[in-house]
Amino acid sequence: MMQVSKKMLYSLLSGFSIVVFSTLMAVMGVGNFSVLSSAEKTAADIRLAAFQPPMPQSKDIVIAAITEETLTQFPYRSPVDREFLATLLKALDAKGAKLIGVDVLFDQTTEPAKDALLRKTLRELKTPTFISYTNTPNMVNEEQLAYLNDFVPEPMRAAANLATDPHDGSVRWVFPGLKDPGMPLGFPYKALQLMGQEHTPLLSEIAWRSRPDHETSAFPIYPAHAIAFLPDEWVKDKVILIGAIVSLTDRHRTPLAVVHDNDDGLMPGILVQAHAISQLIEKRTYPVLDKHWSVALTAGFAILGVGIGLLKFGIVLSFISGFALIVGWWAAAIFGFSHGLPLVPLIAPTLSLLLALWMIDAVIGRVERKKRQFIQSAFSRYVSPVVVSQLADNPDALSISGVRREATFIFTDIAGFTTLSEKLTSDKLSEVLNEYLDGACQIILRYDGTVDKFIGDAIMSIFNAPLAQPDHADRAVKCALDLDAYAEAFRKRHNSLGVPIGVTRIGVHTGVATVGNFGSNSRMDYTALGDTVNTAARTEGVNKYFGTRVCCTQETVSQCTSQKFKTIGDVVLKGKTEPVTLYSPVTQKQAESVLYRWYQTTYELLKNYDPSAANAVREMHKAHAEDPLVNFHFERVEQGLVTTMIVMEDK
Repeated sequence: MMQVSKKMLYSLLSGFSIVVFSTLMAVMGVGNFSVLSSAEKTAADIRLAAFQPPMPQSKDIVIAAITEETLTQFPYRSPVDREFLATLLKALDAKGAKLIGVDVLFDQTTEPAKDALLRKTLRELKTPTFISYTNTPNMVNEEQLAYLNDFVPEPMRAAANLATDPHDGSVRWVFPGLKDPGMPLGFPYKALQLMGQEHTPLLSEIAWRSRPDHETSAFPIYPAHAIAFLPDEWVKDKVILIGAIVSLTDRHRTPLAVVHDNDDGLMPGILVQAHAISQLIEKRTYPVLDKHWSVALTAGFAILGVGIGLLKFGIVLSFISGFALIVGWWAAAIFGFSHGLPLVPLIAPTLSLLLALWMIDAVIGRVERKKRQFIQSAFSRYVSPVVVSQLADNPDALSISGVRREATFIFTDIAGFTTLSEKLTSDKLSEVLNEYLDGACQIILRYDGTVDKFIGDAIMSIFNAPLAQPDHADRAVKCALDLDAYAEAFRKRHNSLGVPIGVTRIGVHTGVATVGNFGSNSRMDYTALGDTVNTAARTEGVNKYFGTRVCCTQETVSQCTSQKFKTIGDVVLKGKTEPVTLYSPVTQKQAESVLYRWYQTTYELLKNYDPSAANAVREMHKAHAEDPLVNFHFERVEQGLVTTMIVMEDK
């Protein structure tokens, strides 16, 4: 009963954690990754373009459109004829327009007389009027800006800039203006100011006005050249916006472009401004789900995902069920929008459900499968068959998570391998390296060591993990001696064949490290972490300073009661203040030699600062100059360093 309760508690805690994680990842993913945020915007755009409820044509705003027919009346198309504009403005003023907005940039001279007429007309109008203006350097140069400032009175200036989405270039927001020195209010906010409706200028999302039907535009649009002939009541008390609807350069992508390829998709600038002004006048926004409710909705889908996973249908049926839920939700959200449902998120709930489904299977449904897979596939490549068999019989002996334990580490590295790799062809290099690594791994597995990883030509192996080995230090040292014998034979054989492979240096160190399975759900490795691992690697590296091939630390040597060693010295590593004693192991044959006893005796003289130590080293060198440690101490003695204390200058 207790076991069932623990299992249920684990499932509940896991499920809660998955819900929180899936919700956070989905919300943050949509908020921070452009691909996901763009997908969420596109899902909203589809609803706005195709499923927004129809609205009656605006009664407040009229477009005086500069059309192709308008431009054919003049000898030149651009700039727009100033006399024509002056006449148009006087007609609108006389007809009793409530407000006039001119989306034409007066940044250059045309015909002097016509320029003067329009300048005079602008200053005599009784109707509140605002004119497109910009001081953005990539739109007007200094000369154009000077002309614009002189032509358009400051109270009439309205920033004509549009706020576009950097990801897809769509105009999405009402441009507030006032962001740079000399920048006036944005075109829509200037209209409200002149109408006496004060608004705080904000970068707010444009609530696009939908058409009443496919044939009727959202705003009444009349050709500018026909305005004078229209009935006065069509203009009186209206906001009249003057602008071109024929310009290819003044057309802008809108969110409606996902469905429409007409003026709703690529919209003339004057129509964009009309939509923004209409929204502000009517204080209209889209019905959008509050952010807090959006997060709650996303969490709800994560809960559904966890619930489906806990039913244990199997991964295939679980994802089919999740997919059906997602399809149903998308259909309800899209078609429900046309009946008053607010714009609800689609991508974030979809992500949270899928993440929760995947994670609940990974955490709960696959724990046992992962443990078995880890033992059978991963360990069979890195440890001996005996160890794999023991783990298979007793999986609880293996801790999947990291644990602190004492272990002995072997690091090996081939000297000058980088230079060798530059001299051999890739095929030959692969052949030599694979042969070398295969032989070395066979020796490690023979001593029941774990091959942790390969780093190029280097090998890292562990003893006393994953299974306990009381004699791990002794095993490692014996393994190191066999590796040394193998590597030397391999080197000499290949050197004789013209392959200049270098000596293999080996470091052995014992200490406490965190050992376990580390990585991600997609890739995990059984390895060790901690300063002990770093020390083992540095122990291998110091061989080059002493001329040795195998180097062991005091921590390893102290656990090897039957193994003989040559003491290298008391070494102060760079950056350290306390010395560590390092040793080089010897074979049984070497331990019985005269040189071994001679070296140990002479080393004690050096260690004790005996006055005869220097001469003893010289005498030993005369007989055994070929021995790397004898030669090392001889060179130090000749430099006046009659001591076993060795201070390393390099790491």
